[in-house]
Amino acid sequence: MGRTSLKNKLLLAFLGLLLTVMTVVGIVSYLTHNFFLAQALSTVFALGFGLLFGIMFSSSLVKRLNKLINSAREISSGDLSGEIARVSNDEIRDLEDAFSQMVQELRRMILDMKNLFGQIQSTKTQLNLIMNRILQNNFDIEVSSRTIGKGSESQSALAQKTGDQIDEGLLVMEEMAGQSARTVTRIAEAKVKSETGEASARETLIQFKVSLQQMAEYAKPIQRLASEVDKIRMVVRIIEEIAQKTDLLALNASIEATRAGEMGKGFALVAEEIRTMAENSKISSREIGKIVQGILQDNAEVVISLRKNQEGLSSGEQIIHRIIAAFGDTLTNVNFIYSEVKDIQDVTGKQVKEMRKFLDQFKELSLLAFENLQTTQKIILATRNQNMNMKRIVATMKSLNELSEKMMQTQQRFKLTAG
Repeated sequence: MGRTSLKNKLLLAFLGLLLTVMTVVGIVSYLTHNFFLAQALSTVFALGFGLLFGIMFSSSLVKRLNKLINSAREISSGDLSGEIARVSNDEIRDLEDAFSQMVQELRRMILDMKNLFGQIQSTKTQLNLIMNRILQNNFDIEVSSRTIGKGSESQSALAQKTGDQIDEGLLVMEEMAGQSARTVTRIAEAKVKSETGEASARETLIQFKVSLQQMAEYAKPIQRLASEVDKIRMVVRIIEEIAQKTDLLALNASIEATRAGEMGKGFALVAEEIRTMAENSKISSREIGKIVQGILQDNAEVVISLRKNQEGLSSGEQIIHRIIAAFGDTLTNVNFIYSEVKDIQDVTGKQVKEMRKFLDQFKELSLLAFENLQTTQKIILATRNQNMNMKRIVATMKSLNELSEKMMQTQQRFKLTAG
């Protein structure tokens, strides 16, 4: 069915009224043949018909408007159960449709509000649980972060202290490495000196052997001199014996010369000379014996001295042998000590390098501990801020809950269904 607006209805009513007036005027004019009477009757008829039409039209319009007003009042009082009646297709129908659509939308909105309130209540409960868990977790995180922060601070301080101790230990190890290097140098010098001393001792031993050989060669003539001097003693003894015999012969010759008298005087002088010569020979042999005895004593002392020198040289040779053996042992020990100290120097150098790397890694660990401390402090601060934000969210949720309760109270004022 097509739509008829109020304007068209009024226009049709006016045309119908005009047609009626014209018809009445025509009929009255035809019957009475009085034009003015016809106009007066038509005017009265038109006014009456217009008044009746106006009353009927306005009554219908007011009635429909009153229905809409009543519906609006019911809606304002919260009753959405009523339906808006639709009578005709005019502008009032548009208003009725608008009211009806508004009622439908309000119903949907109230239903949505109910659903939303239910969801809000459910969400609020879940959010309360979540918020409580989050707050508890934040509290646990803050406690753990504080514990971690204290541990990180202690770890950072301990790492710094340990790093300083390692650094001091490295200085000591570097000093030990330097001392080891100096010790290696000194041991190398001692090694060279030991080798030089051993070589010198071997040369001295060779000289000692040469000296012993020379002294043995020197001792042979002295020993031969002793035998020769001993032969001279024998000769001197023989000369003494000859002198004694000559003295006896001279004495006998002198006795015989005395017996011979004058004839034996010359023989007596010869005998006297022989006796004198024998005495002189005795005296000379005695002096030669003393000299030979002195030579023998000196030779014996020289032989004893040579023997002592030989014994001393032999002892010196043995001492030099021991010195060479000691130098050899010392050189062996020096080589061993040199090798050990060299190994210690190398190991100490490697340890210093490794400790340097370890110190660098420990400094990195200290830096990480410090960064961990800063991060933990930031986490604590962020956790506190999050707690504050959570408290704000809780306050906002409380406000939202209050608003939802007010909305529910407002929604409960509306009646959606009849009955």
